[in-house]
Amino acid sequence: MAGPSEFLVKLSLGTPSSLYWAIIDAGSNLIWTTCCHCYNCHVKTPMFDPLQSSTYKNRRCSTSFCMELHDHRCTSDQLCCFRYSYSANSEVEGVLASEMLLFDNGADTIKHEGIVFGSVHREDNPDSALHKVPGLGRGPLSLVKQIGSSIENNSAGQLKFGEDALFSGTEDVQETPMASDGGEGSFYVLILTNINVGNSRLNIQFGGAQTTALLGDARSIIIDS
Repeated sequence: MAGPSEFLVKLSLGTPSSLYWAIIDAGSNLIWTTCCHCYNCHVKTPMFDPLQSSTYKNRRCSTSFCMELHDHRCTSDQLCCFRYSYSANSEVEGVLASEMLLFDNGADTIKHEGIVFGSVHREDNPDSALHKVPGLGRGPLSLVKQIGSSIENNSAGQLKFGEDALFSGTEDVQETPMASDGGEGSFYVLILTNINVGNSRLNIQFGGAQTTALLGDARSIIIDS
């Protein structure tokens, strides 16, 4: 289903809800899923059917969420259509909508109403056979930003990968602050000070050509999935 460098998350969409697997993308903002009658979508997993959900709503062109999409246009009935591009000439097209999103944390089902997402009707050069993406970037359309307002400021969230990604609270866990990307981008940026391999420090000399245009700093690195 997913490629070797992709992480999956399980979520439910719609009312009544349907369960889907989706690819996590920390470097983009848009949440999207392929919908029924999608053109050029070689999907091997079930597609979302908006007509079967009572909570599905198309978003209008005048909304602030539509304005966040750099490549969008208005239909004759003022719906927000978009084109969203990725690397390697991959892109999706669809209509911006809102829907009920549900997560199962093992003990309870957490519901988030009115989550804005892309109802995709066309794909070009898809990178994966799994065509659902929750964007986790820093922009207003990302899943992180949309559900963040429903979580208390002093609460902590966890994104766990694999069976060993469990913290008992007794481990010596170190933290580092995120840096600004210098604009309104999607990226999470860290400042790299050095690299250790085992107990040996590589003592990298930073300088010369800049490695990123985000901060103009050769030490800045982007966290991406």
